[in-house]
Amino acid sequence: MRIAFRADASRQIGSGHVMRCLTLANDLRERDCTCLFVYREHPGNLLELVRQQGFEAIGLPLCDAADSLSGKLPASRLAHADWLGANWQTDAEQTLAALGGEFVDWLVVDHYAIDSEWEQVVKSGCGRILVIDDLADRHHVCNLLLDQNLVAQMAERYRGKVPASCRQLLGPRFALLQPHYAVLHARAPSREGAVRSVFVYFGAADNANLTGKTISAFLSLDRKDVRLDVVINPEGMHTPAIREQVRGLAQVRLHSRLPSLAHLMMGADVAVGAGGATSWERCCLGLPSLIVTLAENQITIAAELHERGLARWLGHATEVGEDQLKQALSAELARDVDANWSARCHAAVDGRGVQRVAGAMLLPQAGKLSARGATLDDEAPCTELLVASSARGNFREQYRSWLRDPESYQPVIVESDSGYLVALAVFDLRRSTIRAAIAVDPFAQANGLRISALAAAMRELRNGKRGAIEFFGPAEDLTDPSLGSDGRGSDSRKLSISVCSDAGSWINESIPGLLLDWLAAGHRVSWANTADDLPGGDLCFFLSYGRIVGPVIRGRYRNCLVIHASDLPRGRGWSPASWLILEGVERIPVTLLEAVDQVDAGPIYSQEWLELDGTELIDDWHALLADATVRLAGDFVARYPDALRDAKDQSGEPSSYPRRRPKDSEVDPSRPLVEIFNQLRIADNDHYPVYFRHLNTEYCLRINRKT
Repeated sequence: MRIAFRADASRQIGSGHVMRCLTLANDLRERDCTCLFVYREHPGNLLELVRQQGFEAIGLPLCDAADSLSGKLPASRLAHADWLGANWQTDAEQTLAALGGEFVDWLVVDHYAIDSEWEQVVKSGCGRILVIDDLADRHHVCNLLLDQNLVAQMAERYRGKVPASCRQLLGPRFALLQPHYAVLHARAPSREGAVRSVFVYFGAADNANLTGKTISAFLSLDRKDVRLDVVINPEGMHTPAIREQVRGLAQVRLHSRLPSLAHLMMGADVAVGAGGATSWERCCLGLPSLIVTLAENQITIAAELHERGLARWLGHATEVGEDQLKQALSAELARDVDANWSARCHAAVDGRGVQRVAGAMLLPQAGKLSARGATLDDEAPCTELLVASSARGNFREQYRSWLRDPESYQPVIVESDSGYLVALAVFDLRRSTIRAAIAVDPFAQANGLRISALAAAMRELRNGKRGAIEFFGPAEDLTDPSLGSDGRGSDSRKLSISVCSDAGSWINESIPGLLLDWLAAGHRVSWANTADDLPGGDLCFFLSYGRIVGPVIRGRYRNCLVIHASDLPRGRGWSPASWLILEGVERIPVTLLEAVDQVDAGPIYSQEWLELDGTELIDDWHALLADATVRLAGDFVARYPDALRDAKDQSGEPSSYPRRRPKDSEVDPSRPLVEIFNQLRIADNDHYPVYFRHLNTEYCLRINRKT
């Protein structure tokens, strides 16, 4: 996957936009993505830093006043328009040109001077757009929007400013922190006891010299028992004066060009700094902070941090001087650190935001979805997902009510292979038939993952529940206010259909999709792992079920069907596909037949043939068989009862395959690999791997296709 970033750094803009983009780019590179940066050549840009970290960086030249005046938008349109270094049309055209006509899968935009008009132009050169913003002061055309801040009424902040299909990643759960913050988060205890170390950092663009003022305030307190660790920008306009200010003072240590602030933060008891992105790093490590806002956009964030007891906001840079800093520092140094304050900070940010954002970006390429039972720890992301799906209702209270009533409801989390929350499904267990409801992440919904998510949730329910599971009706919208009522509506079913499969069978991956198709068609369906639990009805499909079912259980249904991978009557019995591959066949027949007393001897309704090229490993040919099974079963139900007219008795000389045993996976180590390749093709690496004996010792052979 190819990903481009459009972000700038300068003495005016600061370094935060580029730094958080670098954090995201490094994580994506670990996931085999190729990342490049497009930036304007402002004074103070971070070109060399980007390149030092191994990323391609393409510079856009600064436009002079005469160049930018032509076609320049009204100054009032965007508050930060002058940060772009060109008018937006020129910047959009130059960005597309910088990409060299090569399509990028994602364009990440982190710039206060860019909005929907710019994005509308450049989207022709990219698959999707992720906007990183802090202001919520303009419209965007994007697929994902990240605002890692904490402000009042956060869920309403971008309403009407992004497309309805846009997934909003809101709050410090998505803060783009370097990965070691998550590691240190788990090690960081709550601060307590006397203050012995103070950490000071006001960002790369400390134009008001709050750093120098803080040092002066601290020195005036004459606390030689306390150490001051100060991070400065070596190119900052006030840096020479600060160096002179602390010359010869052992208790004040200056730091610059650090790869991370984390270790200084871990060693500190209290911090003094700006109210920007560093707030989330301090919170992640449980570090209580005194903050001063440097920009207008930091004010609402600082106010919310102060309101929630996560920081103490001293005021704006134009209002805070040395006296206020001295007073605040004196108060903190005179008392022990508030352990509860530290704990609140620690609980607010876990440091895994970059993994969540990267997981969202990689969602369109997500592999198999996984599901698990929901817990109280999932409350925040699940509530956020429900809010993203609908503005109605007290979802926090509703979520807790589902957790508190396990006999009535089973909430299930569905995640991508990168850990992104795809959906929350809730199964209503209050009647003999189960009703499902689901809320799907808008971005996942836009990428067609609703059915896959519900299927994963159904598999999780099947794995954790004994007996037959009966479903009624298509999945509802989990944010529908009628969910949870006792009303079931009318039973508009056409057929009552059951599926019986062995627990742990490979076919179980495909059964939920089949059930969902039948539910959507108005049928009632059930799924059991043992025949004794089958409830009865019209049709029952025995799919990859390894036990013989007698006439009493079959008598619960009008018709019982089996799908068998052989050209019956030849190849009755167990594991026919495995035996056929061992024989070296190039085609495998898949046959739908009626179950009768004699194994695999009933009349045949339909059949299709699968072509093999000889390279398929077990997961490959299992997938082919599963697809054929779904097609045959689905077609039979769609044509039932007319499909019964297609029944044909088996003809020819019958033959049978024996049940495969673990000993059948033993191979002769003296034979060439090419001669035992078909044995490897049918091997289950996890449960029944191929093995050989050598020097009185057994060794396993596991085969996977090289990626």
